[in-house]
Amino acid sequence: MPIPESKNSSHAQDCAIFLAGGSGRRMAGRVGDKVLAPLCGVPVVAHSVRAFAESGVAGTAIFVCRDNDQRRAIEEILAAENLLGRFAKIMFCHGGKERGDSVLNGLKCARAATVAAENLAFIHDCARPLVAAGLLRELAEVARREGAAVLAHRCVNTVKRVPAGLVAGTACVAEDLERDRLWEMETPQVFPLGKILQAYEKTAAGNLRFTDDVSVFSHALGGKVAFVENPTTNPKITVPTDLALAEILLRQQ
Repeated sequence: MPIPESKNSSHAQDCAIFLAGGSGRRMAGRVGDKVLAPLCGVPVVAHSVRAFAESGVAGTAIFVCRDNDQRRAIEEILAAENLLGRFAKIMFCHGGKERGDSVLNGLKCARAATVAAENLAFIHDCARPLVAAGLLRELAEVARREGAAVLAHRCVNTVKRVPAGLVAGTACVAEDLERDRLWEMETPQVFPLGKILQAYEKTAAGNLRFTDDVSVFSHALGGKVAFVENPTTNPKITVPTDLALAEILLRQQ
C-alpha cells in the first residue's frame, strides 16, 4: 500500500524492517501479543515506529507479522497514531518459524518494493520500543561511512563461559572473559540491503541459525560492523516485568 512520501524522510530510498511476529512464549500468557500491549498508553510497536518516523532515516517501512490478525491490528495502530503518512511506502509480509526466516522474508519484501541493493536496511525488533530517533540518525551516518552498524551497549556484568552441556548445580571450571571486550547487541542493525540479503540467503541455504543479523553478516560474508554505543537503556520486552521497567524508563525521559 503506497503512502505519499514523508516530508521528514531525508533518506527515502532506505528501508526499516520491523520484526513483530515473535511468539512471546516467555510472557507467560500475561499479554496476548507483546508488541500490541499498551506501554504508557501507546502500543509497544508504535514507540519504535514513531522514533523511525521522527528520525527520517527510512522511506519504506516493512512490517513482518505473525498472521493477518496481527497485520490488521498494526494497520489500525499506525492509523490511530497518525504514522501512515510518515513513510513513502508501507508494506507487510508474514514471518517464518525462526527469527532468521522472518528477517529473510522482510529483506525479500524490501527488494520487491524496489529498494536498491546499495540502500540501507534497518532491521529492528519491535520488542525494543525505547530506541531514540537521534541514535537512528547516528546509525545511518556510521553505516554509510563504515559499511554496516549496530546499536549496542558495553557489558557491565562479569560473564563466564562454562563447558558445553553443563547442568546447573554441577561444579565446573568456568572460563573468564575480558569484560572490556564484551558488548551486548541491540537493534536496529543496519546493512546495505543487497549484502545482508545475500548473507541471509547463504546461511539459509546452509541451514545455519544465528541469533542476530551481525552474526549472519560476519559469518556469511566476513563483513565488518561498526558499534554505535547506546548511552541509554533500550531493553527488549521479553518477560512481563520488562513492560513495567519500560514504563518507568519512558516516564523518566
